[in-house]
Amino acid sequence: MKSLLLLPILLMSVFISGCTKNEYVTPNQTIITTVREGDWKHITDNGTYGVTISLPELNDQANRDFGVVVSISADGNTFEALPEVYGGYTYTYTHEPGFLTLETQRADGTLGNPPPGDITVKIVLVESQE
Repeated sequence: MKSLLLLPILLMSVFISGCTKNEYVTPNQTIITTVREGDWKHITDNGTYGVTISLPELNDQANRDFGVVVSISADGNTFEALPEVYGGYTYTYTHEPGFLTLETQRADGTLGNPPPGDITVKIVLVESQE
């Protein structure tokens, strides 16, 4: 009887000790910049404003293979991930090698002015393999 109990315990110990944990660390790069109130340029007749941020870290490979995550903050502490409606404005972004473009317009669809005040922009490049 003891041998019947001992056999499953031995088998379990082989399987449990045979497990290895592989830990992968995904490197990323964070860029923080400020968009000043006067930086926004009117880009369409429907009230859309945009600003292009120079981003040399976003090379051809990063643009093609990496994840690009953008968050904004009016106070520099609380960040909202884009796309987002924030403070009565909608925010979206596009990117291409070397540049990230933020676009904004009034959330209610009316023509308006660019967002008031400076905005802190956090851009995170998350490395990925093709």
